[in-house]
Amino acid sequence: MKSYRLRERAHDELLLDLLAARGISPTENSTFLEPDFVRDSHDPFLLPDMGKAVERLLFAAKHNERIAVWSDYDCDGIPGGVMLAEFFRSIGIEVTHYIPHRHKEGYGLNAEGIDELAAQNIKLIVTVDLGTTEHTGIAHAKTKNIDVIVTDHHLVAPEEVASRSLSATSGVGILVKQLPPALALINPKRPDSKYPFDGLCGAGVAWKLVQAMLIKLRASDNSFDYAQGKEKWFLDLVGIATLSDMVPLVGENRMLARFGLRVVGKARRPGLAALLRLLRIKPHMVTEDDIGFMVSPRINAASRMDSPHIAARLLAATEAQEAEDLARMLNKINDERKGIVAATVKEVNKRLASTDLTKSPLIVMGNPNWRPGILGLVANSLVGAHGKPVFLWGREGGEVIRGSVRSDGVLNVVELMGATSDIFDHFGGHHASGGFSLAEERVHELAPRLTAAYAAVTSKAVIKEIVIDRELDLAEIAHAKRGLDRLAPFGTGNEKPLFVFPNTSVSNVRTFGKTQDHLELSLTNNSTPLGVGGIAFFSTVDSFNKKIEKGMKADIVGHVENDWKGQPRIRVVDMI
Repeated sequence: MKSYRLRERAHDELLLDLLAARGISPTENSTFLEPDFVRDSHDPFLLPDMGKAVERLLFAAKHNERIAVWSDYDCDGIPGGVMLAEFFRSIGIEVTHYIPHRHKEGYGLNAEGIDELAAQNIKLIVTVDLGTTEHTGIAHAKTKNIDVIVTDHHLVAPEEVASRSLSATSGVGILVKQLPPALALINPKRPDSKYPFDGLCGAGVAWKLVQAMLIKLRASDNSFDYAQGKEKWFLDLVGIATLSDMVPLVGENRMLARFGLRVVGKARRPGLAALLRLLRIKPHMVTEDDIGFMVSPRINAASRMDSPHIAARLLAATEAQEAEDLARMLNKINDERKGIVAATVKEVNKRLASTDLTKSPLIVMGNPNWRPGILGLVANSLVGAHGKPVFLWGREGGEVIRGSVRSDGVLNVVELMGATSDIFDHFGGHHASGGFSLAEERVHELAPRLTAAYAAVTSKAVIKEIVIDRELDLAEIAHAKRGLDRLAPFGTGNEKPLFVFPNTSVSNVRTFGKTQDHLELSLTNNSTPLGVGGIAFFSTVDSFNKKIEKGMKADIVGHVENDWKGQPRIRVVDMI
């Protein structure tokens, strides 16, 4: 049973209450509600190694060197890589955009890809959304006389932090020496960084490199012809990445996301415009939910199912017909991805039903034929259905087992894996999600070891109380939506407001979708006899604290959003 608490009102006006609940003081209200491109952009040269990176790139441009942008294959790395490659070309640098194949090459820099670039006479690699822990790959690039500039936002490896804490000398100096041997490593999370905001996504860090290059070129080259502000047209890609990568949507990120959505709304990028048309999303009405639930999964599906270059080509497309073809191709790949995810969920549930695994506090399961790239999505679905942490594994080439883990947020999955760390080759992630790899001969140890460690870890877990921002009457929804639009975009650090709609009647309920796995509700009360719409994706009538039945009354917990026609509705979270 979930625990809810109604937040006390700080004022008696919705927007002021919501701002106060997010820790935003009255003097900061206007700054938060109206992001400003200039004010909210910090000096890129405060990032470590930015000066060295800019000088090396200017050298490459002057001497007509070919460079490569090497990006991750997700919805941070792909848009960021496309953005950076397009910018380099716009200032006359010849560039190749390299994206490793998830299943054939895996994450990060690899020797085979570096050798391929060396054969093309590449002299410089600039990474996007990776590189901070790529010691081996960067060292290999040096043997091929290739310099590497890293733009990344990931944390420094735990073993480096440990070595710093154990050192009796200056901590920062020791840690910097142990970073990979890159020519420049630009990362706001480096402990020696002077940058005032460490929450940028990978594409956001690459964007700071663009800003630094333009500052230098505009100041030092009188012949440089690049209109002031022209670079803002790249913010659609930076905004998509920022909204897709679970970074805090405050400060500079809020500005990048807000301006990014604004540029997406101009529909200047043919591939993105074609995808939005296919998804029946009006560009001028695009929201963070459209990006997070519709656009990002399709970009990510390319690498999960096929080649990430399909998504990159879509975002970089300039011709209308190519854009339409790639949008349809990407949508088809995503449909295939959904089918495989659904089939895998069904297989897991069938195996659970035929064994005594339902008694376990964890679901730990695998199959050498499962694609590791889709297992995080499968695990998400299973956590929602079974309410327990899920560890799933598949085989990704050779003898390496790779897997994903998800929980409902009560259990710290990284802590749980840390309690059994000796069986993993690698593991990591966040509080409620992560990944791991281990040798195939040790896979039989996974379930008993994790189960044994579970009790010790959960004894320290705290039940999370869900805070409802305030009560709201159905009749207030349209007015509330206007205030919420000013508070958007929502995400990590600026959570979507949660409301309770008391004493609400369900006048109708129906399922929809190809597999009938979504709910549409008609909701009414005395003040709103015509009612408003309600929606609950990937839910059944039994998914909530109270079973949904036509004619019932309940207090409905949910968010306020617009439907595809632009009309306000409730995204139902629970019935209590």
